[in-house]
Amino acid sequence: MATASAVPEFDAIVAEAARAASVPVAFVGYVGEDGEAVQAARGWTVAVIPPACSFASRIASETDLVVVPDTTRDPRFVSHPLVTGPPNIRFYAGVPLFRDGEFIGALSVVDRTPRTLAADQLASLRLLGRQVTREIEVRRQIEELNDRFREFFEQTDDFVMSISAESRLLHSNEAVVNALGYPREELSKEPLTKYVEPEERDEFSSVLADVFESGEPRVLETTFVTSSGRKIIVEGSLRPRVIEGRTVMARVIFRDITERKEFESELGNARDAALEAARLKTQFLTNVSHEIRTPMNGIVGMLDLLLSTQLNQEQRDYSVQAKSSADQLLSIVNNILYVSNVEAGGLGSANVDFDMFRTLERVVEVMKIGALGKDIEVKFVFDEKLPPIFRGNQSKLRQVITNLMDNAMKFTDEGSVTLAVSQQTETETHRLLRFEVRDTGIGIAPEDRLLLFEKFSQVEGGSTRRYQGTGLGLATARHLVETMGGLIDVDSTPGQGSTFWFSIPFPKPAQTRKPIASSDLEFKGKRVLLIDQFPTSRKIVRHYLENTWEMRVDTAENAAAALAALRSAAASDPIRVVIFDAMPDIDGLSFAKEVHADSKITSTSLIHLLQTTNDVNREEMRAAGINAYLARPVGQGELFDAMTVALAHDALPLARTAAQPFDSRPVPAAVPPEKRKTVRVLLCEDNFLNMKLTMSQLHKLGYDADSVPNGKEAIDAIDKKDYKIVLMDCQMPVLDGYQATIEIRRREKERGETQRRIIAMTANALEGDREKCLAAGMDDYLAKPTKGDELETALARYFG
Repeated sequence: MATASAVPEFDAIVAEAARAASVPVAFVGYVGEDGEAVQAARGWTVAVIPPACSFASRIASETDLVVVPDTTRDPRFVSHPLVTGPPNIRFYAGVPLFRDGEFIGALSVVDRTPRTLAADQLASLRLLGRQVTREIEVRRQIEELNDRFREFFEQTDDFVMSISAESRLLHSNEAVVNALGYPREELSKEPLTKYVEPEERDEFSSVLADVFESGEPRVLETTFVTSSGRKIIVEGSLRPRVIEGRTVMARVIFRDITERKEFESELGNARDAALEAARLKTQFLTNVSHEIRTPMNGIVGMLDLLLSTQLNQEQRDYSVQAKSSADQLLSIVNNILYVSNVEAGGLGSANVDFDMFRTLERVVEVMKIGALGKDIEVKFVFDEKLPPIFRGNQSKLRQVITNLMDNAMKFTDEGSVTLAVSQQTETETHRLLRFEVRDTGIGIAPEDRLLLFEKFSQVEGGSTRRYQGTGLGLATARHLVETMGGLIDVDSTPGQGSTFWFSIPFPKPAQTRKPIASSDLEFKGKRVLLIDQFPTSRKIVRHYLENTWEMRVDTAENAAAALAALRSAAASDPIRVVIFDAMPDIDGLSFAKEVHADSKITSTSLIHLLQTTNDVNREEMRAAGINAYLARPVGQGELFDAMTVALAHDALPLARTAAQPFDSRPVPAAVPPEKRKTVRVLLCEDNFLNMKLTMSQLHKLGYDADSVPNGKEAIDAIDKKDYKIVLMDCQMPVLDGYQATIEIRRREKERGETQRRIIAMTANALEGDREKCLAAGMDDYLAKPTKGDELETALARYFG
């Protein structure tokens, strides 16, 4: 019969030792001052063997298994009390046990009959002795670890707790007692929720109940209130202790996060203050810019009126110079207003059909006026092969060209400034246009290029700089180009001039869709009704309509008079456009609805003048039938764009349909296997797994392919081998896909090579990513991870 073991793992060992030696008794004993403490026994129920009767102490000087066939003949045991007296032990075998090199006891087997052991029995006892030694070492390590943990939990500043289902504290370390300031006995008697912030007690109880019910851990953030009233915010994970399928307690280590929370609060306050400061700054810039634009447009408009009168040469020169300066100042104000609108989250995109040649020609004409007084020739080169009408953001494009040409004029004293527009490439769905502004000015050093497109930054700094400006023009241009899905950069040589260029993809119209703008659109003779309550604004707008575009202008004071005039003219000489602002007898949306509710005048186009466009609800305006809207003060170019939209159906009365989606292109015919072998593909991909995937897909499709890890190696590979198709990852080290494509296209043009097909591969799926790829000169676009059928279709387009 076995005794209750102090080390349960020894029970199996002593049982096996008794069986292996074929004896009735086996035990493990540790030797000490009080005798031999039995750790586990088989056949004995004794817990401690007195020192005089200890067996292990008789073999303390041995290092290996000791076998005594007959104890009455062995000097070590002949006088042993349990040999000379009951129970008259006649056989003993023992394996000495050691810890850290010191003898501590033995694994012993005994019998009342003399015997000998076979070789296999001896081997078994030695093996079991080693198992006891290993178990002793494991127990020692566990005890040391427990001691360390116990020391850690007592010394740590974190709150270590064991909590019952009734929210009572079963165990806690000293940090809990010290922090809360209550005696340990009191903490264990009261529910822990008593020490929680009253507003958070329900949540604490709910989370604790959920842990006990679900048996799953839960993270909890709560606030303890100390005996002095101080609040401590803590965070920890309540972990259930489950025994036989039932949660008996929850253990948690709460960490004091009071300082972190205070810091987060301070950081949040600082962030809110910074955001409010930014909002106030933006609001200030917006308000000031609008306030400045109002008199500035008045000045520009009045100078236009002045230039249309009879002036002598000296007066005309003064007026032209004044208008040029006013235009430059207005451009600066517009840039400031643009930046403030960007920071305020405004400036949504609006794509329209527009006459690109006429739009850019007007910009160039303004620049020619600004060049007066300098020995500069302003040129405009527009590729005659390009169609006249494109669909895109006309106002953004005009702003970019204006900023780049302003910049070129500023840094060029003699020579020329040229705007050149050409087609860089085209795909099934897009034309990629390249815009270049070339000058013969001072040029830019390579190390200064990085600063060019940053806000409020100029290459030439300091208060004594020769070239003045806000540093917003190029930053604004870059942002505008990027929002249109394009790329912008500069090529320059110091002392020889610069070429600022950008590429933008414009969608081709579907076969079922016609553009709504027309270069043949004629304003002359059209009848317009003008309702403007501001005299200066009314005078300038009327000048543009009558003197610049030779339109017939009627005026009205309010909505009632306007509706009467429209109905009176409808039968014989209809009014085509109404330009109106806020009226004393009706709001703008209601006026528009009344116009379209009358079948006789419903075809009249409407242009709404507003104080600001910051809070415009486009959907409401569209529903009311308003064709265009403008912020006051109104510039000539903005009014022209609005009139083009308003009168578009006079030029082409065709319904406008959506442009053809990129992925709705016709699927190319299947490519036979023998034809695929004639084309070699280069995969440019830095990610190893993506490279393996795509190369495997290419081989399965029957294409011969090579791979390189970056754009620079792609350029080198193309120089050495004639790859017809390049699969180009966009984001890569050394040289990314965009820059690599630009360089490949440049070399193709220099060498007169046929363009190879470059297919973009990118994990990005944001609006404008495809356009950016096309702007760099790529022909097609695949989203990662590549799908076999999409890859096959993209490759097949090469043969089409």
